[in-house]
Amino acid sequence: MILREEPKKKKTINKSEWEVIKASHKNRCVICGKTEKQVGILEKAHIKAHSKGGSQVLPMCPTHHKMYDQDKLSATQLKKIGLTKKTSSKLSPKKKKKDTGFWW
Repeated sequence: MILREEPKKKKTINKSEWEVIKASHKNRCVICGKTEKQVGILEKAHIKAHSKGGSQVLPMCPTHHKMYDQDKLSATQLKKIGLTKKTSSKLSPKKKKKDTGFWW
C-alpha cells in the first residue's frame, strides 16, 4: 500500500481578515498612498508570490500590484514595503517562458 501526502493547501485571507489588513494601512495603497475610493479597489498583493506559497498580503492599487508582480517597482517604492530589488526578484511570481514558435 502506497501512502500519498496530501497537497499543501494555500492559506487564503477571508473577508474580515482582509478588511483588518486594509484598515491597518488606512485603506490606502502601500506604494502610492491613494485611497481605495480614489483607485476603485485595493488588491491583495502577495509579498511572496502565491504561486510560491506566499500568504502575506498588502493592499495595493491595481497599477502598483501589476508593477510589483512584474518586478517593475523602483528601489524607492520597494523600500516602502521593506524590500530591495534583489529580494523582490526572488519573491516575484514565476516568469512564463515565451513561446518562440519553433518546434525544435
